[in-house]
Amino acid sequence: MGANRDYDALAEALDRENAASLLPPLEAYDERVSARPNGVNGHGHPTADAQEEKPITRRPMRWSELQGQTPPERQWHIDHWLGDGTTLVSGLGGVGKTLLIQTIATALAFKRNFVDAVSQEFKVLFWACEDPHDELWRRQVAICRYFDIELSQLEGKVTIEPRLGLENSLYAPVFGTPMWTPLRVELEAQVRDYGANVLILDNIGQTYGCSENDRHAVTSFLNAFASICPVTVLLGHPAKATGSEFSGSTAWENAVRMRWYLGSQLPDQKQEEVEEDQSVRYLAKRKTNYTVKDYRKFVYRDGIFVPDTEIGGGSFTERYTFAQRQEGAEEVVLKAILELKAVQITGRIAPTSPDYLPKKMGQMKLTQGYSDRELREAMNRLVMKKRIQEAEVGRLANRMPRMGIVVV
Repeated sequence: MGANRDYDALAEALDRENAASLLPPLEAYDERVSARPNGVNGHGHPTADAQEEKPITRRPMRWSELQGQTPPERQWHIDHWLGDGTTLVSGLGGVGKTLLIQTIATALAFKRNFVDAVSQEFKVLFWACEDPHDELWRRQVAICRYFDIELSQLEGKVTIEPRLGLENSLYAPVFGTPMWTPLRVELEAQVRDYGANVLILDNIGQTYGCSENDRHAVTSFLNAFASICPVTVLLGHPAKATGSEFSGSTAWENAVRMRWYLGSQLPDQKQEEVEEDQSVRYLAKRKTNYTVKDYRKFVYRDGIFVPDTEIGGGSFTERYTFAQRQEGAEEVVLKAILELKAVQITGRIAPTSPDYLPKKMGQMKLTQGYSDRELREAMNRLVMKKRIQEAEVGRLANRMPRMGIVVV
């Protein structure tokens, strides 16, 4: 009877239409209660008896024991992008978050470099709460084609559970108090049964049922994943406000170790800098505790987003930081000046000139993915650094000096 009371109370507290029909069948709930580890209640919290049996243990750092020792190096699972702890990936609906993360999940399982270097093979559990079985299947076929692997090879490596239409609330208010729901027991059981060391939940709107502005509830929700799985990736959406990168309390950023943002433009780009190619996506590292902010550019091709290796010489390990992008733009400008000179073409600094250098670079396909604004600003910086200048490069038909940009 105790299971029945817990079940009915949870259904009532969720306060949704037909909430009981969205919960697992009562018989399945009873089975989970009977299989629940001793000392754990229906919300995944220790019972009062368990707290009495297992007193709080103090675990201060033992400085005298650490004296003279060297701490282990920080472990990266995707070099400088994904480490232990919880990572939040946000972006507008329909931008391609699930597709990209499903591709990353496959790369992690097979130690294929993607976004950056992958350190080892991982077992991944992916709860896909908003996509149907067949859509995930279609995407995976394209992903496997890209990595040259068979679908059958995913067994035991990538476990994807389509949960569209199911109740997915892991954390919800019960009589006004944020608590873990019985579904957490099932999640922990799956992590354990599949041996997963990477957990992906798509998305926050499905799994988190409390106020997104409640700082303490958000922090408690995110903090608990450290005991559920070593590496957790949560997908979410930004708020409606222009320029927003996530929705709700700042705890969504502060309580995670890393935050990525996926968009059709870099978060700091202005509208006039945005590429017209709608197949382009940028994954930007917007919050990081242990490394620098940078980004990766992707292009939609053959059903998935693939890294654009044109910038950076095709090396995953070359950091595409915003500062280095400025340096890269300057290098592209310098290289273009020399390549144009080789075919007797010269550019000018003035935007009103028919020989305006960024315009010439665009016509000759020498921009390497940089926008007109980036190239203009790079050219101006080079002028101020006295690395380029306008000088006489020949004579016109009327014997007047012919001016153009030269490298000093």
